[in-house]
Amino acid sequence: MKIAYLMHYMKKNFEEITENLDVLINQGDDVYLMVNDDDLRDDLILSYCDTPNLHVAHHQQTALPADMSLPRGFIVLMKDALEFEKEDGSFTYDRFIIMTDGMIPTKSKAQLVEYLEAHEDEDIYYEVDNSDENEEVKKRFENYAFFTNSYDFQKSKTIRAMNKMTSSLVHSFKKREIEDTIYISYPWFILTHESAKALADNLAYCSNTFKMCLYPEEMAIATMLHKFSNVDHHNENIWAVGKNGEYTLQQPMENVELDAINDSTYFAALAHSEDNLQVYEDYFDAYTCES
Repeated sequence: MKIAYLMHYMKKNFEEITENLDVLINQGDDVYLMVNDDDLRDDLILSYCDTPNLHVAHHQQTALPADMSLPRGFIVLMKDALEFEKEDGSFTYDRFIIMTDGMIPTKSKAQLVEYLEAHEDEDIYYEVDNSDENEEVKKRFENYAFFTNSYDFQKSKTIRAMNKMTSSLVHSFKKREIEDTIYISYPWFILTHESAKALADNLAYCSNTFKMCLYPEEMAIATMLHKFSNVDHHNENIWAVGKNGEYTLQQPMENVELDAINDSTYFAALAHSEDNLQVYEDYFDAYTCES
């Protein structure tokens, strides 16, 4: 099974990111990478210039959590990966897997492949809500976030307060409207080739529909999959994050704790070596294990 990993990295740690890349590449997979730091990006391009398995993003090079740049950036990476279709019409990658900043696999590739084969022809992500069943989802979509390009804005109380004030003001004059059902999910996805192509072919919908949304990575891709892809959806949380292993909607992520990683966990975040050494040391090479 050939996998295209779509990765976003916000730190500046050359040793950490190269360890993560090598673990994935050495198992025969490819990585499509957005790097926020300009110097680190240049170092990676030079260091991996003879490694065709690493594709450093050039159309959109950076992204931020809680910002349109993140879901849009991942779809742009899918477009890049889909350019490697084979001449006979067959496709290069069987799966496309999104890995946000600080995410590492917690099982071997053999275990992951076994799991993916058990869900053949299905997209795998964890959906938690939709606007047909919960009116609050529509209200969330209708709000505007004007400071979504401020670096780490979601951690700033001042900017969050300004966002709340301005979104309420604008909402009273102009309501964002949509006829489609909005789906809320965790921001990680394992996609089939068909779904990746559906997202890539409809990139404009993502940009036009979810601009100035707060945490659009929790809305855009799941909504687009329901709208544009006919692939069946397997709804399971295989990602561990934070103290209890559960992702918290519309909140900055916290480091994952070792006890939160269990038998049903296939990926974990945040697990940076300098912030979360115990988890990183225990799992950074799990993908290369034989079982």
